[in-house]
Amino acid sequence: MEVFGQFVKEIVFFVNEVSIYLLFGFLVAGILHVIFPDSMIKKHLGKDSFGSVIKATLFGIPLPICSCGVVPVAASLKSSGASKGASISFLISTPQVGADSFLITYSLLGWVFGLFRIGASLVTAMIAGIMVNLVTRKDEKDGMVMFPMASPQETMSSRLKSFFRYLEYELLGSIANTLVIGILVAGLISAAIPDGFFESYLDYPFLSMIVMLIAGIPMYVCASASTPIAASLIMKGMSPGAALVFLLTGPATNAITIATVVRTLGKKSAVIYLASISLVSLLLGYGLNVITLQYGFKNIIMLDHHGMLPEWLKTGGSLLLIGMLLWYYISTKFVNKIRMGGHMTNHQFKIKIDGMTCMHCAGSVKKAVESIKGTKDVMVSLEDKNVIFDADNPKKIEDVKVAITAAGFLVVAG
Repeated sequence: MEVFGQFVKEIVFFVNEVSIYLLFGFLVAGILHVIFPDSMIKKHLGKDSFGSVIKATLFGIPLPICSCGVVPVAASLKSSGASKGASISFLISTPQVGADSFLITYSLLGWVFGLFRIGASLVTAMIAGIMVNLVTRKDEKDGMVMFPMASPQETMSSRLKSFFRYLEYELLGSIANTLVIGILVAGLISAAIPDGFFESYLDYPFLSMIVMLIAGIPMYVCASASTPIAASLIMKGMSPGAALVFLLTGPATNAITIATVVRTLGKKSAVIYLASISLVSLLLGYGLNVITLQYGFKNIIMLDHHGMLPEWLKTGGSLLLIGMLLWYYISTKFVNKIRMGGHMTNHQFKIKIDGMTCMHCAGSVKKAVESIKGTKDVMVSLEDKNVIFDADNPKKIEDVKVAITAAGFLVVAG
């Protein structure tokens, strides 16, 4: 009973500490969404050059796209003409850190660790992208089939109108499940594992980094959700370097992403992708351990700034975030299901889609369908893996399929 009480206490702590920063991160991410539409990103990255690798990395760092949602985006970039290296760089840098996850890192681990995390993501993505371009440049012409770009040309006005929907459904929806799980796991680690546990049983820093590498590569966990887990591990004695390895590998790799890289970019690219993330994360983790030993642990991993925010602001942020999560689950699990469960009219069409794994994916499919003139009332079911829409002409279905495919998804039936 005592452990359960401590578990609840730790969950309240993590929710209070991350909520207001996460909400502010959502706001920044929403502004970036308005300023940088998908068409602009494709325009700058749709080139076969080393410059596109750098651009892909820089574009990817602030974007709040999770490790599963970035897969179709990267596939779409490749089909639009981006080099394999640029696609890999975007695939790595985007899920590793974003505006929201950086602010959570700051809230739990301090600004120095947060900046080091951004720098580590830049280095990892650039090295992987450059290596892929060097090794696979001769094979570029044998890559994916080129599809016409079908991204809707959204106006600034339309993006502003969709601002709050983007925050609630695409952004929060893409991390909701893993965020809840991450906070629960962090609370369990803090409550059940004694202080100094990792110092006693994983006394060798390099061994702890290897353990985190093995745990992080196949696991699906978004950047925001992985941060409370990493913070709780550090509090229990794990080296900062090992936590960094987990933060770099967990969001950037998972079984789905690896399989997609093999299928769309080839085995060579997949090997370089995994090897680059593994080796660079270990080297950077080692470097962070050296820095913390030289300059002092508390000077690098700062937890003393938590008192800067008033309690009423933390509590208000927590209540708002919990309210948003509840509304998201109610609207997606019940309201939308009722809407899509009704009888279809003669003007409605349904297409089965493979590759949707999060709300960002669902949002991308919705945009792709809406980009075809004559379509309206588009409803996407992430659970049933399909999209239902009205069309003024049945011939538009083929155009919709092309648009969905160009967005990086696979049309199964319809």
